[in-house]
Amino acid sequence: MDIKSDKDFKKELKEKKRNEKVKSDTLLRETTTNYIRMIGDTDRKARIMVVVNSIFLTISITLLTKSLDNFKFVWISASILMISNILTLFFSLQSIKPEFRKFRNMESENNMIYYKKCSELSLHDYSTQLQEILSDNDKKMDALVKELYHYGNLLSIKYKLLNIAHHIFSWGILLSVVSYLFILLFVNR
Repeated sequence: MDIKSDKDFKKELKEKKRNEKVKSDTLLRETTTNYIRMIGDTDRKARIMVVVNSIFLTISITLLTKSLDNFKFVWISASILMISNILTLFFSLQSIKPEFRKFRNMESENNMIYYKKCSELSLHDYSTQLQEILSDNDKKMDALVKELYHYGNLLSIKYKLLNIAHHIFSWGILLSVVSYLFILLFVNR
């Protein structure tokens, strides 16, 4: 009976280790998928900001050129709108960039699963090095952790830039409308 329980214990321990590995693999896969999806979402939001601000910029330029003759100080609101749209466009376009100089990290760039590594090595060298990593669980886990770290930092920078663009856009629209109403109601009477 002792031998059987010892075998059962070893079997349970082996099963427990396998379940822990499956759980950690699932966690890494889900986290990577979420990061990639969120990076795509930030890029889509930035593209929407670019389109909307391009339209507003066109409108503000048209307003500026046509209203100079009719209203005395409307150029102030049109200028506020134009400047805020240009700044919003700048930050939105910056958030779409796939890389940031500030974030450049040699550890990420030396990672075999880093996207640029494919173009830096020949197919044979890349294949050999990648197979070496895939055969060693510790190296494989290290490569995945480095890639997750890279995605997390990239996502953080993209959201910060998009947040700045959103704030500039919101405040620019608000100030432009308030200044336009002020000019219409109090200045141009």
